[in-house]
Amino acid sequence: MKIILLFDWKLTDETGNWLQKGLENNRYTTKLIGIPNYNEKERTSKFGMIILWFKYLILAIKGIKNSEANDIIISWNFVAGAIVGYLCEIFKYDRKVISLNMIAHQKDFLNNILRKQIYNKAFRYKSFWFSVNDEQLITYYSSLFTTDPKRIFLLHDVYSNRYEKCNFSEYDDYVFTGGEAFRDWSNFIKCAENFPEIQFIGVARYMNFPHTEKLPKNLKMYYDISEDEFYSFVKKCRIVFLPLTSQAPCGLIVILRAALLSKPVIITETPSTKNYISNEYSGILVKMYDLSMMENSIKKLYYSEDLRKLYAENLKEYILKNYSSERNIKIIEEIIQTR
Repeated sequence: MKIILLFDWKLTDETGNWLQKGLENNRYTTKLIGIPNYNEKERTSKFGMIILWFKYLILAIKGIKNSEANDIIISWNFVAGAIVGYLCEIFKYDRKVISLNMIAHQKDFLNNILRKQIYNKAFRYKSFWFSVNDEQLITYYSSLFTTDPKRIFLLHDVYSNRYEKCNFSEYDDYVFTGGEAFRDWSNFIKCAENFPEIQFIGVARYMNFPHTEKLPKNLKMYYDISEDEFYSFVKKCRIVFLPLTSQAPCGLIVILRAALLSKPVIITETPSTKNYISNEYSGILVKMYDLSMMENSIKKLYYSEDLRKLYAENLKEYILKNYSSERNIKIIEEIIQTR
């Protein structure tokens, strides 16, 4: 038996992550397959996302072709993993499929229909397992799709050892907001308008930003930048502020990386974010769309270095203790061994 690992990025000689290393350390034979022509810019437009879905299909096909009966396919990207399950169900391939981190945000009508067709067919495959990063999502996705909740398992997002770590230090005095999708840009702009003495910096996907809104002079926006540039802004900021517009998981990797960079975090309270941040102890949780609460939280943290340092250090300590990759390797091994 071997384990095929599907990654949704371009592999290099240095490629590897906690999943591959953890399985190999436990004496599993693994084979890595990535997307050789992956282009991050494809995530920045609707047409690009269609191309990316086609590449997920190719990745899924490669996973099946490079495996044999009774091998295990683990997909880092949930969509690619669901396509593997879909193909296994249709063509009766004998593989165990484990797809990680299902996130099903609300989409437009046609996207919802297509997604439901693919996912429900994958979920009917007898050897398809998938993870979510919050326990409440098991019940939610079981009601939204046709699936057996016994084949859904809890796997929290964890930090990677490649993520930069540093002690509390303040390089600049701006409030930072950023992310691919489901950020409350409207209220972020209003916060900047109501604090003209504070500098704000935002990073967004151009296609997801409300360009009809007028930006105040103290707000600078950047679009579709690289991951390294993104986290350089995180490292230098005074506060990481993440107002969200979805109860589904989002913003979690930014929390993890901000924690390791010793940054205080203000974020919308959702089932997932509550797993990482304890309000008024390791950060501040705000209600969704509550502008007044956002502004009060920014004011409270911005003008108190003691609080910023306390929340940042508490969050970093909690993440390092509770969200290491070793715990997730044990959970995935249990699923591998489940018949």
